[in-house]
Amino acid sequence: MAEGKLRAAVIGAGVGGGHGYAYARAPEYEFAAVCDINPEVLPRFYERAEIERGSIAEYADYRAMLAQERLDVVSVATPDYLHADPVCDAVAAGVRGIFCEKPLATTAEDADRIIDALTRHNAVLSVDHTRSWLPSYQAVRTAIRSGEIGSLTRIVAHLGGRRAMLFRNGTHLVDAVCFFADAEPVWVIAAHERGFEDYGPVYDGRGGRDPQFDPGSTIIVEFANGVRGLINCAKRTPQMFELDLQGTDGRFYLTDQHCMAWKTDTSEGTPEAVSPPPGRGYASPFGANLIPAVQELAQAIQGDTLNSSPAERGRHVLEIMVAALWSQAKGSAKVELPLPRG
Repeated sequence: MAEGKLRAAVIGAGVGGGHGYAYARAPEYEFAAVCDINPEVLPRFYERAEIERGSIAEYADYRAMLAQERLDVVSVATPDYLHADPVCDAVAAGVRGIFCEKPLATTAEDADRIIDALTRHNAVLSVDHTRSWLPSYQAVRTAIRSGEIGSLTRIVAHLGGRRAMLFRNGTHLVDAVCFFADAEPVWVIAAHERGFEDYGPVYDGRGGRDPQFDPGSTIIVEFANGVRGLINCAKRTPQMFELDLQGTDGRFYLTDQHCMAWKTDTSEGTPEAVSPPPGRGYASPFGANLIPAVQELAQAIQGDTLNSSPAERGRHVLEIMVAALWSQAKGSAKVELPLPRG
C-alpha cells in the first residue's frame, strides 16, 4: 500500500468508471481493484476511468476481492436494487468508507439494512447524489441556513427530458430538495405521468436503464420544518434540472449552469435582483465531479468533516420515491412518513 493512502476498489464496472476516474486522481487514494460479474463491461470501465488495464486487480466475485485486497474504501456501483448486500458485506469485512451509487436502495427495508450495518461497524457511507459537492449548491444552502432569504418555505424543482425517470435520475432531484429543505420528510402526495397510472406500489425499474419501466411523477412533499417541495419529473419536457428556492424574504433560482438571487426589503415583499452567493463552481465533466466526493469521504472516515450526502438523507430520498408509488396506487392519497415496514 502506498504510504498513508487509502486502498479503494469499485464493485460494478458497468457504471463505475467515474468512480475509478476519481480514485485514480484523488491523492488520498491508491486505486487497487475493480469487480464485475460480467467481464464484457471491463473495457468500457477502463476507457471511462482513463486508466490502463493491468494497473489494478480484477475480480468477478466481490467477496473474494474483499477478502484479498485489505480495502479501506469501496464504491458500490451495482444496479440500483443490488446495493444492500455488497455494502453490508464490505463494512462487515472492515471497509471503513462506502461510496454508493444512487439511489441508496430501492426498498425501505434495504435502506434500513444498510444503515444498521454502517452503525454496527462504525463505517461511513456517501450516496452519489453528485450535486451535494458542487460549490454553487453548497453556497446556496449556506446562504439559506444563515437566513439570507428569511425562512425557506417552498422548493419548486423540475427535471425534464426523456430520461426524467423517478428512481434513475429523479433521485438527484429529490435529493436536492432534501439537501435544501434540511429536515425529515413527513408526508407525500403524488401523481404519475400518463401511461404510468397503473404502475403499482413497488418499483420495477429492472436496473434503471429503460424509461418505460421507471415513471415520471409530480410529487408534493412536506418536511418537518414546514418547508414544502413540489417535485416534477416530466419526460415530455425539455432537458433541464432546476430548483426555485423561495423564502419569506427572497429567492434563489439554481441550475447546473448558473444561479440567480432576489431579496425583499420586507417579509413577503417585492423581490429585487441581487448578486448570488459566492461559490460559483458548477457541474464538471464525467468523473471529475466525483473527485471532491471521494476526497470528502476520506476526511469523513477520519471524523474530520461532515458528510455532504449521508446515508440517512439517502433513506429519506428513497422513502419519498417509494411513497410516491404508494400515493399514485391509492389515487394520489397522502402517504405519511416514515413508511411502515414489513
